[in-house]
Amino acid sequence: MTAEWWKLEEGKEREEARKESNRTNRHLLRRKLFLFDQDGTLYLDFKPLPQSREFLAALKERHVQTIFITNNSSRSASVYQERLRDVLDVEASQREIYTSTKATIGWLRSEGMTRAYLVGTPGFMEEMEDAGIEHTAEEPQIIVLAFDTTLTYKKLEEMCYLIQKGVGYVATHPDKVCPTLDGYIPDIGAFIELVRTATGAGPQRILGKPNPDMVRFLLEEFDAKKEDAIIFGDRLYTDIRMGVDSGIATVLMLTGESRIEDIEKYGVAPDLVFKDLGEALELL
Repeated sequence: MTAEWWKLEEGKEREEARKESNRTNRHLLRRKLFLFDQDGTLYLDFKPLPQSREFLAALKERHVQTIFITNNSSRSASVYQERLRDVLDVEASQREIYTSTKATIGWLRSEGMTRAYLVGTPGFMEEMEDAGIEHTAEEPQIIVLAFDTTLTYKKLEEMCYLIQKGVGYVATHPDKVCPTLDGYIPDIGAFIELVRTATGAGPQRILGKPNPDMVRFLLEEFDAKKEDAIIFGDRLYTDIRMGVDSGIATVLMLTGESRIEDIEKYGVAPDLVFKDLGEALELL
């Protein structure tokens, strides 16, 4: 079996090599801290992906700590609590849900920033304001660009004016698209390119995945070591990149954006690759 099995041409040989690689690395599924991306990994919209409920139930039976991570900053953590409950029958605490909004709030606090021009949904704005971040266009310390499904031209116009005046900006995450049952819709990565075209400026910092600070925070929060953790995700350039850069085990799920052919494209190789969580359940 070739170590870089994904370089084989698509077909029976590559598929067998993928499965053999998974069997070889199945010991990684014995770890005690499981980090899960949500959209595209566990569900799409309000539909659970194959065997996701069963896999999570099996982890619960084994008393494995599960953490649910998302880059989607258009919804609050409480919304994800409801989504996990309604779609996957999972009761997750606020502590077990970590969003790019939470990561952004943590960074703003560490930098002593309390005044920002916020580009985001009402739910995002509420979370930021609850955390003590004032939304203002009058001499903000920073601009924060989130996944804004309520985006208007007026917001983009104000953001570009502020950038031209010298105000820097950060983004909650770099995802190019967001998966839905009907297909992919523009995510913040597309917004970043729009702003770059208009102003020549990119974000000074991206706070969500693939920023390894997210993993470092969670390891500290749950008193775990790198060798205790494993992350499941459907994006190579965010989920898997963060895992690799953080030194934890990685699982690429082929239920979302990335495909096997993208492994070489992005230059980041996951430890395990599953078509769905049913395959993972068989090796658990």
